[in-house]
Amino acid sequence: MKKLPFLLLWTVLASVLPTANHAATFEEVFFDVPAELITEAIPTPTAQLQAVPGYPDDAQRLTLIGRLYLPDAMAHGTGPYPAVVIMHGSGGVWSNDLIANGLSNQFEEWGELLSDLGYLALFPDSYNPRGIPGNFASRRPHHDPNIDDHLCSPNYERPKDVVAALTYLVTRQDFDGSNVALMGFSHGAQTALNAMLDPSVDLGNYTVSYVDEGGTIQKAVPSPVRIPQQLPLPKVCAFFYGGGSHYGYHGTASSVTAGRYMFHRDTKVLMFHGTEDSLLGVDNPQAGPTFTGNFYPIKQALSSSAQAADIGVPDPLQHHFLMNGVEHSFDGVDDAAPEDWNTMNESADQKAKRLCRAEVLKWFTAHLKTPAPLTISEGPSAAELTLSSGTHTHLRHQWQFTTDFSMWSNLGDEFDGTGMDASSNLMKNEADHRFYRLSSQPIPPPLDAPENDGFFFDYADFGL
Repeated sequence: MKKLPFLLLWTVLASVLPTANHAATFEEVFFDVPAELITEAIPTPTAQLQAVPGYPDDAQRLTLIGRLYLPDAMAHGTGPYPAVVIMHGSGGVWSNDLIANGLSNQFEEWGELLSDLGYLALFPDSYNPRGIPGNFASRRPHHDPNIDDHLCSPNYERPKDVVAALTYLVTRQDFDGSNVALMGFSHGAQTALNAMLDPSVDLGNYTVSYVDEGGTIQKAVPSPVRIPQQLPLPKVCAFFYGGGSHYGYHGTASSVTAGRYMFHRDTKVLMFHGTEDSLLGVDNPQAGPTFTGNFYPIKQALSSSAQAADIGVPDPLQHHFLMNGVEHSFDGVDDAAPEDWNTMNESADQKAKRLCRAEVLKWFTAHLKTPAPLTISEGPSAAELTLSSGTHTHLRHQWQFTTDFSMWSNLGDEFDGTGMDASSNLMKNEADHRFYRLSSQPIPPPLDAPENDGFFFDYADFGL
């Protein structure tokens, strides 16, 4: 929260709906994985990437290609803008694996949505720069280099691309360096998880379960990378249907003990899984009310929370959404028509996509958007002052004051935003030596709404 003179403070004001209908503006950008992170021979990029105009094909550099969506300056000004880095899954980022086709529909939707809301949206391609022309699904450490994911491991290789993306963004004058978020899908969610380890996590010797010709062995692999302190740390992370075992990369996958894993203490994390997703590890999704299975992603989250409690810091995990009958890759399905919402004509995957995107956008609004000013004016009587500021329909607000910026006290009750200005009157003598703000947090998710009955589960439903 920025301190301003004359009792002027800031609050969040934005919309989770597009502000204008216009053709999305985007550009292809190129940026290098920092040289100090290169530990092995640089692979040869694919032929289709080498053919992209302007691509700096240099055998001494690992140069990524990314698509960057830009906000409309007529609607959002000239910036600087907050940004979101989006890490693709094992299916890649391009439609039918062809750069010339542009982004897949799922990522094109996200790019247009985020840019319409005033964000830079950067989609790095981790595959073509490493010579992988298309789908990279079902890879794992293996004795055969042709089917080995070592080249693009989400544990220790692809997290370098997160560092590369942040390094690139800080070079742009239209980037708001204090406000960035990170999203990941499946393979990309595992990538983002490993890029966001807390400093308390041991970076000692790491091994993975490696398939050798004679069976499964433990193979030594690199430790995960850290985001350098000079780069902006993502303030919000949204991880869609990532795995949790990482082939033993963070220790025993069934463990929920402290120390095995923890999200970075300075970020806020949302996670999303469905019971029909094999990566969640439910033995029989129809066998409730208490499920059985390995539940590796849940156990990873529990170990992160245990570590936070053990070292005495707030839990970075804000919500882990566990949804009934929802499959892997649900965010990529086509939308249901609004008139079909919460009816038999909206599939579980479609509902999950709709609700989870709304949650992500609420958190982006609350924590990334440039706040609007709070104003103080004469009140309805000569003895009063009036505080006034904009509100947002998806945020919950609270008037607060402080005298020393070390502790904030509440004025009145919390209230949900309406999209219109809110005001509060106070006596002038109460305003002496005080500073004010209208705090904002995402409205809690509709877990208990009647239309969502039976859709959301909690850890107790999995015996955890």
